[in-house]
Order: sequence, then C-alpha cells, then structure tokens
Amino acid sequence: MARILFLAHRIPYPPNKGDKIRSWHFLEYLMERHEIHLGFFIDDPADLEHVDFLQKRSASLHFSFASPLKQKLFSLKGFLTGTSLTENAYPSSGMRSFVANLIDTNQVDAVFLYSAATYRFLPKNMKGVPIITDFVDVDSAKWEAYAANNSWPMSLIFRREGAKLAAFEAHVADRSLASVLVSKDEAALMRNRLSNRQQNAGKILGITNGVNAKAFSPEKYSTTSTKGRLIFTGAMDYAPNIEAVVWFVENVFHRVKLEHPHVELVIAGKPVAPDVQRLDAHDGVNVIGAVDDMAETIAGASIVIAPLLTARGIQNKVLEGMAMAKPVIATRAANEGINAPDRAAIWIANDPDGFAEAVAALLEPTAAKQLGVAARNFVMDNFSWSKSCRAIEALLIDASDHATQPRQGGRIDL
Repeated sequence: MARILFLAHRIPYPPNKGDKIRSWHFLEYLMERHEIHLGFFIDDPADLEHVDFLQKRSASLHFSFASPLKQKLFSLKGFLTGTSLTENAYPSSGMRSFVANLIDTNQVDAVFLYSAATYRFLPKNMKGVPIITDFVDVDSAKWEAYAANNSWPMSLIFRREGAKLAAFEAHVADRSLASVLVSKDEAALMRNRLSNRQQNAGKILGITNGVNAKAFSPEKYSTTSTKGRLIFTGAMDYAPNIEAVVWFVENVFHRVKLEHPHVELVIAGKPVAPDVQRLDAHDGVNVIGAVDDMAETIAGASIVIAPLLTARGIQNKVLEGMAMAKPVIATRAANEGINAPDRAAIWIANDPDGFAEAVAALLEPTAAKQLGVAARNFVMDNFSWSKSCRAIEALLIDASDHATQPRQGGRIDL
C-alpha cells in the first residue's frame, strides 16, 4: 500500500463536471487500495456538504474555498510577476502548509497532481518524493485557440496566457516523473511542444477517460426518446460550451426548424451563464439547467449534439451520449481524442450546412438507431475506467518504489 498525496484544483466529488468525473474515478480507485492524503479547493458553497464524505475516506484532508471571483482576482498576480494567470488562481498559504508538513514528516511516498496549477503548492525541497502530474489537457493550446477566435484586447490577453502557461507546463513536466494527458493525441501534442531534453525527462503518456457503463446504459431507462429532441449537455458556464450552443442556435437550429418545425433543443447542465439563458427565448430551445440524472435526460432525447468550436482532450458529453446508444453529431474538435469513425460510430460536421444535413438524416429512426448502437459498442470497446485507473495506480506504485532514490526534480524551483 502506497501513501499518496492527491492534490486537485477542484473538489473531486461529486463527479458532475468533466474534470471532476476524471479526478473522482482516479481518487475513488486509489482510496480503496492506498492511504490518501487529499487537498483541494471548493468554488461552489454547495460542495461543502461533501467534505465529510471525503474526510472519512482520507488519511488527512485540507481544503480552501476559492470562489470564481476570488480565483480571477488571485490570477491577476500573474500580470505583476510575469507568470501565467492559471498558476496564480488559487490561494496558496494554507495548502502550502498542509503539503509541506506531509513532506517534511515523511508521510507520503508519491504526489499525484491533478492539473498543473496544483504544482505551486509543493515545497522547494521534496526530499526525493516523486511527482506524477495529470495535466488532463494541454491547456496552453486552448488559450492559443481562444486568442485566434477573439478580437483585441482579449486576443492579446489570451495569447499571453497561452505563452506563459506553455512555459509553466514545460516546467512542471520537466520535474515530474511522469506526465499524464487525457488521450494519445494530447500526449503527442505535449511531447511536441517540449524541448528534446524535456521530452526525455519523464514519461509523457495518454491515459484516457472512461465511461460509467452501468450509469449510462440505455437498458436502464424505460424513457422513450422524443423524436426530434436534440440535446447538448455540460457545464453551461464554461466558455467552449457557451460558444458551442450559441453558435448552434444562431447558425444551425433555425435552418433545421424551417424544414422540421417539430424539432426542439434541450440544453442541460449547470451553472447557466446569461448568454446561454438568453437562448431559451428562441422557439424550440429549452434551457433546463441542473438535472438529477443526466443519463435519464439523455435517454429522453433522440440526437446528441456536440458542436464545439474550441475543444481539448476528451469530451465526456460525447462519450456519455454514445454510451446511451444515441447518435452523436460532433465537430472534428469534439471527436479529437475519441477518434470515433465518421458515419460508423459518430457523425462529424464542422459547418452549419453539415450539422443541418446530419440532423435531418438522423431524424430518420432507423438511421439513428444504427448509428447509436454502433456508438455504444465503440465506447464499450475503447473507454474503460478500470483500465485507466489501473494505469494511474501502476505509475504511482512505481514512483513509490523509487521514492527514496533522489532524482532530477527532488528539489523544485518555484
């Protein structure tokens, strides 16, 4: 049994957002098999009720509250220090003390960082304790995409963040025994962005997300799908999700409605940003926000859409829609990392005409069923949480076995 310090930028429970789904599956698996010291931040007061649940399963636990506004204010320090906004977004004093005490008193064999932002809480002297970092996505590339898709002055800010964050990611990867990304595509991108020396400093590998096959199972629900009901799911305060649904409603939905007046669009997920809430005024658009059971909500739809223009890593919304045996229409960006074959397990569309054509074709029940069944089979064959969790555990056990052996990164530069 290894003694593992698990640091996350957001409370890993409940698994109701993309990043929390991944962190919770890894954490739950490790908690069942190892001694876990847990540190995280809470950005929603409602999540305070889950601290006790995690405390009972941890050897020790520390959390700090950091509202979205507080994170934005803290991040501004990056402009003063010449560093990225991301690495400055969380209050550090309490978390630093918690981590330093564990390292100083030799209570951990390995550190698992969930997101590069948590690297800032490590002490300079790690006493040979190895670091495994799950970057999840190459976030700097996302900021670069934001810069390309926005006008000045935001493009300037986003471009700066992309450059500064890329340097920080390289720094963290250089000091990690292994760097984990959510897909082979993201791992290859990270590897290509590092220097030749850094590429050989530690392992850089893709460990994919899985899907909860029992929770997202079409056989579990007797709900009959409503013909012509499209659904988009996700955290509706997340910029790429906002961009996606606004683009779809403004550029695609009205075209579909002209030919198929009965079609409706359901937007499910919280919290809901004002730009998304305003879409509810469009004929046929229903912004429902939070749902008790996302799988059941998906079961009631006939087509899942994922019109993301900006996307990194693996989209859980796509995996969940496919697992529910629903035909999924997605952009190429939304399919990146999943790599489902076009028209065989997913329908790829990248422009308004392509999306409108796909919706019209999949309103035909036989075509929709065929694609949906193929989609579930593809996901079941290729995305397993148990396989991914075992891979993470293997990295940490290997790291723990070498914990007493000093290596580059034993002392880190903050």
